Parts: sequence; C-alpha cells; structure tokens
Amino acid sequence: MENKIKRDLALINLVSDFESKYEQGELGYIEEKIYFQILEFYEDEYLLEKALEVVDHAIDQYEYRSEFYIIKARLLLNTNKVNECLAVLEKAETIAPYEREIAFIKARACAIKKDFQMAHHIIEDLRIGATKSDMVDILIAESFISEHMKDYNAMYDSLAEAVQIDSSNEEAMERVWISAELSRRYEDSVALHKTIIDRDPYNYQAWYNLGHGYNCIWEYDKAIEALEYSFIINPQFESGYLDCADTCLQLKYFSRALDIYIEANKKFGPNSELMVNIAQCYMYLERLSLAKQWVLKSIKLDGYNDEAYFLLGECYAKENVWFNAINAYQKAIQLEDRREEYYLGLAKAFWAVEDYNKATINFQMATQTGPEETLYWREYVIFLTKLGLYDEALQILDEAEDYTYGVDLIFCRAAIYFMIEDREEAITLFEEGLLEDNSQYEYSYIIAPEMKLDKEFNSMIRYFTE
Repeated sequence: MENKIKRDLALINLVSDFESKYEQGELGYIEEKIYFQILEFYEDEYLLEKALEVVDHAIDQYEYRSEFYIIKARLLLNTNKVNECLAVLEKAETIAPYEREIAFIKARACAIKKDFQMAHHIIEDLRIGATKSDMVDILIAESFISEHMKDYNAMYDSLAEAVQIDSSNEEAMERVWISAELSRRYEDSVALHKTIIDRDPYNYQAWYNLGHGYNCIWEYDKAIEALEYSFIINPQFESGYLDCADTCLQLKYFSRALDIYIEANKKFGPNSELMVNIAQCYMYLERLSLAKQWVLKSIKLDGYNDEAYFLLGECYAKENVWFNAINAYQKAIQLEDRREEYYLGLAKAFWAVEDYNKATINFQMATQTGPEETLYWREYVIFLTKLGLYDEALQILDEAEDYTYGVDLIFCRAAIYFMIEDREEAITLFEEGLLEDNSQYEYSYIIAPEMKLDKEFNSMIRYFTE
C-alpha cells in the first residue's frame, strides 16, 4: 500500500509539473513514457478534454508514433466526435496499416454512425487469423455494434462468450453486466458469473456482477454477500462498497450500511455524498445528534450539496425544530428545485407551524414536480382533510387520476366519503381497495380514525384478509 501511495503521489506530481509548464508555455521536450503516464491519468479521471490537449502535444513531438493517434481516436470517440475520430484513424492507418487496434476503434465508430454493414465487415476481417486474446477484443467490438442496433440479446451473447474466454478483461466484465441489464437476462447473468467464480474465486468483478444479478431477481441477502466479497477481494474497489451499502440501506439494514459507508469514507474520502449517506443511517437509527454532525461536515466540505441540506431539514423535523427545518429545506430547494421530496418536507414543516398558505403552495409544488408518485397526492389530500376541506381533497384526487393510480388513493377517497357521511360510496370504494390490495387499508384511518371502530368496515377487512 505504501509503494502504491508513493507511485500515486509521483504521478500526481508529474501531472502538476506538466500542467504548470503547459500554462507557462514552457513544455519543451517530453519523453514518450511521460506522455503515456499523463494520458493514462487523465483518462482514468475522465478528464478527456485535457487528455486531448496532451495527445495533440505528443503528436506534434512524435509525428510518426501511431500509438498517439490511436489514443486520440479513442478519446474523440469517447467524447462523441465520431467524424474527427475517423479522420485521425485514416492518418494512423498510413503510419501503421496493420495495427489491429485501429480496426477495433473504426468498427465502434461505424456502429455509432449506424453504418452497421461496414462495422460487421471490419469485424469479419479481424476474425481472420485472430488469436484467443484477439477474440475477446473482437467480441467486445461486436457487442458495441449489437448495442447500437439495439439487439441487446446479441450484445449479451457476445460479452458472455468474451468473459468465458477471459474473465480478467475489465472492459468485458463491465459491459457484460450492462448487457444483462439491457436484455433483462438476470438469471443467465447469475449463472454465468457463478461459473466464472467457480473457476476464478478471487475475481472481484464477477462477485460484483453476481451481486447485481441477485438484486434483480430479488435475492437481496445473497446480493449483499456477493457485493461484499467484491470489495473484500479488492479493497480499492469503491463501487463495491457503495453498492453493497446502498443495498443494505434499501433493506433497512442500517447498522451494516453505516459500517460500510464509514469504511468507504475513510478509504476514499472525505466525501460529501458519503457523509450524507452516513448521516442518513444515523437518522434512521434515531441517533439524530450524530446524524446532524455528519450532515454539517458534509455541508462544510461542499456547501452546494442539496441532499445534505434536505437531510438536515429531515433531522430538524424529527426533533420538531420546525423553523430550522424550514430554513434547511428552503436552502435545498434553492440549490435544486426539481426534487419533489424537498417540497413535501417544506410543506409539512409549514403545516406544523400552521402556515397553511405556504404549506398548500409547497404541497402543490410536490405534486407538480413528481406527479407520477401517489405519495405526494396522498400527503396533500391528508393535509386538506385535516383542515376539513373535503371537497378540495376530492378535487385533488380527481386531478391525481390524470397522472397516476394507486390503491392508497382509493382508500383516501373512501375515507373522505366516510367523513362526509356518504356511507354507501365509502363502502364501495373501500371494497374496491381491498379487492386490489388488502394491505393498504390503514391509509383510510389517517383521514378517518373512526373507521377503525366501525363494525361493517372491520367485517370487510376480516373477509378480505383471512
């Protein structure tokens, strides 16, 4: 680990020195290997425009080195400059006409341009005399063509074959899971990665992909275990930590998620988003003091993190410190005004301080921002009924029907009719809700607690649930 840190620091210093000389116009002569190191750093950091500037300097200095043209073509392709990429490949072909990497990039570029006939022609030429390692690259290129043709089953088949040949190929392992998602071949993916793990039990990418496959077939505990193996095997694999913790969070395994987030923040942080995740876990564990400490650390690190301000509002709301909550929610909305949950939090805070006009405005904003989610309509309706505005609540339910549908809204409507003493309509709607989903009837009780004591409604519940 110490040697790795030294190497990383040396590379960062190398890049800093290059950038300083570049800004001052004092680059001078640079060795090829230095260019390659700097380019690899920028590509790893996804600083593709900077990498393009560097590779142009390298080409000026080493006009007949095909490797720099190939790197430039790859960078142009990754920044979606396809025509420029093809022009650079033409120049590269004059320097190194038999370089197979040129053909691989050209096939991908043709696929993006939807010249599928040419792309397939290039692949067929590459197959002639291909070695085993060549076949992996050919299959990956073939998968790009299938992807752009939207033939996701063919894409998966190519990549499944590629990883069976070489499961250590990082690009093939990354793309095979993408193809499994696009083709929805989750069970096939699980079987494939179990086979790879049987042969290569320390393949962290196989464990990672297996975890996601288990997630998609609802085997969540197996998913957590597989994702955990991915970062145990490779302690530098950040995605393994985060996805494992996220899965734990979804399953409400808050303590386990918390441990992983804290470990990730120590290893890869300090990171504002990770701190928000840590704070969220503490909040769910009812440790609000620690939750606020972490969320304030997050804000100190990144004052533009809207999720941090929202979570701060949630903490204050749990403590009933409503004006602090209002301030935090408003700051979150200033930073990001397209998050419906932010408006809902603010609406409920204004409701708590009896500012009903501002509460109404923010309930409306929540439903307008996330109209497809029944939660926001339901909360708005509950607010209106608590104010005794039953006609207005029914109008909101009518409006909701233009955007979404949910059994919870049927039970809300049944409760409103119960409250306005239209018993027959209340019974009809309550029965409709029970027929569709007999687990959500308690939403009626939020609006009309008296329904709990009503013998006829209790009888209906027993009939549909026993």
